[in-house]
Amino acid sequence: MVNTMLNKKSNENVVKSILKLMAGMIVFVMVLQVNHVWAHASLVKSDPPRRASLSESPAHVQLWFNEEIEAAYASVQVLDADEKNVAVAEPEAVPDDAKSVVLALPALTPGSYKVQFRVLSIDGHVVESSYGFRIKNNQQ
Repeated sequence: MVNTMLNKKSNENVVKSILKLMAGMIVFVMVLQVNHVWAHASLVKSDPPRRASLSESPAHVQLWFNEEIEAAYASVQVLDADEKNVAVAEPEAVPDDAKSVVLALPALTPGSYKVQFRVLSIDGHVVESSYGFRIKNNQQ
């Protein structure tokens, strides 16, 4: 009889441990799902890079994000030191890369520039930011 009681108690402990483990796994999966919902597109790479000091004018600006964006709704501007947009083209989708947009640039003179962008991620959230780069005067 004592043996039967011990086995019953042991089985109850095993069941409780399994239930605790399953509850922990469910909470973990739910937390992962919430983080996915809260995630928005963020800039992961740019060309020219942030704070770059270039010896010549870049032919374009290309931005890469961590998730797909709606390129048709992207806004990318390159502003000079007077906050004037120097780009005459519109940003375009990059073929075979739904996470990137590219903006063609005219020849830029030496000076400081700011890339200002606003994109719509496929989850419907707008992301906007800016960063700077400069073109060195090679005659110095």
